Amino acid sequence: MVTLQVLLLWSAACSAFVPAPRAESPSLRGLAAAASIVAAPGIASAGDEYLNYNMTGEFTPFMVIGYFGLTTFLTAFAFGSYLVLTKLKII
Repeated sequence: MVTLQVLLLWSAACSAFVPAPRAESPSLRGLAAAASIVAAPGIASAGDEYLNYNMTGEFTPFMVIGYFGLTTFLTAFAFGSYLVLTKLKII
């Protein structure tokens, strides 16, 4: 049983090491780059826009307002549900 586990761990470790990619000839690489530039001319003139990504770990007004708004609403909903259920003598 132990031998089987060692073999499985060894095979998993060996499959993590793969050979390095082969170097292509420079003429093929240049040809592929030229073909991609010709095929997509709109990419070369695309504007560099800043996208506001909220999940970077920094506090944003959207996150702060969303946090307090959501927690306040959910607390009020839970308290209202509790009042209704106790009034109906369900709990």
